[in-house]
Amino acid sequence: MRISVEFFAPDEILLPWDYLDWLRGLFYRAMERGRPKLAREVHDEGFSGGGKRYKLVTFSLLYPEQYEQTPRGLRVRGRLRWWISSPLESLIEALALGLLMRPEIRLGASVLHVGQIGVLLPPTFAETMTLVTLSPIFASTGFRDAEGRFRKRFLSPAEPDFARVLTENLRRKFSALRDEVLEGELRFEWLDEPKSKLMRVNGVKVRGWMMRFRVSGPADLIRLGYDAGFGERNAQGFGMVCVPEDHPTLPWKES
Repeated sequence: MRISVEFFAPDEILLPWDYLDWLRGLFYRAMERGRPKLAREVHDEGFSGGGKRYKLVTFSLLYPEQYEQTPRGLRVRGRLRWWISSPLESLIEALALGLLMRPEIRLGASVLHVGQIGVLLPPTFAETMTLVTLSPIFASTGFRDAEGRFRKRFLSPAEPDFARVLTENLRRKFSALRDEVLEGELRFEWLDEPKSKLMRVNGVKVRGWMMRFRVSGPADLIRLGYDAGFGERNAQGFGMVCVPEDHPTLPWKES
């Protein structure tokens, strides 16, 4: 299930480039108002699959209608749109209910008004689809350093491991959602040059990639990527995609 939320900023506000923590906080606060028990379960436990836990939810960056770019971020005013998606309708229903219960929300030091909330019809899913990011896709791999300590390394779409991690990640999410294993490989083709986006999350700089790509493989895995996000850190605002005809324009700095 996917919804579109419209916020309204009556006065000009500064939206810093690193604001994903604000959106994640907004998500959990709203869901806790809507369904407190479910919010705690998702935040504290998540869903287990392949030895890992997933929140099975993703959200987009903010897409302002009026904006001006500055070194510190975007000066925005008027409407801002936000998309949230999950294969679990209960999560999205709880979020929507929580937003409707309190028509004003705080984003950092700014107060925004909640406007229209709409449910979006999904596209027709097939074994080959073209998709565009609404938030950066993040993927990483682990390795042992010279002293034997486990480290994480960000992956680039230019590396073969990037596509492998996306496929394995979706298989584990499928196991968490359905409690079964889905075989099959996903093949990715980057249709333009992926653009790097470095964002700070929980005090850590995370590099993701905005891109347009073609993915081929089991339609159920592709749908799960659409619903729950491609790659890692989806519940922190990474990996949300849409079909090209639904994609808005977003100002952002390459880094």
